Amino acid sequence: MTPLTPGPLHESLARLEGAWEGEEEVFPNPWGPSGPAKGRWDFRFDPARLSLIHDFAEERAGGCRFDAHGVLTVDPAAQEIVWFWFDSYGFPPLAPSRGSWEGDRLILVKHTPRGIGRSVFTVGPDRFRHEIETRLADQADFTPIMRGEFRRLR
Repeated sequence: MTPLTPGPLHESLARLEGAWEGEEEVFPNPWGPSGPAKGRWDFRFDPARLSLIHDFAEERAGGCRFDAHGVLTVDPAAQEIVWFWFDSYGFPPLAPSRGSWEGDRLILVKHTPRGIGRSVFTVGPDRFRHEIETRLADQADFTPIMRGEFRRLR
């Protein structure tokens, strides 16, 4: 079997590579407290440059912490970006989020028994916006969960 080599979709993930920090607004949601927060992302490629691995840390008012680890990679058969996410809420990723770039926006959608989650990264050279919204199984519309503005540290 021939090993997979990085292609254009893998390389498109380099837009996120590096360390970022910023301010967030967490909206009322079923999983944790709302309010202002500070967040930090650290994105780095694996040695083969096939997966962009990240750590995320968020501190909310009152000392509440939220931590996550994730892997962004490419499904070569579907030619989609996939995102596996593990966080301190503890729900295991039954399936990854899937999506693609639309200009400077990476849109990733995840379906679970709880509902549908959508994450959008709008990436510029030294800043990105990350927005999360969800549509729970009993809801007709998406509602915002978090919106953050992050600046590149390195």
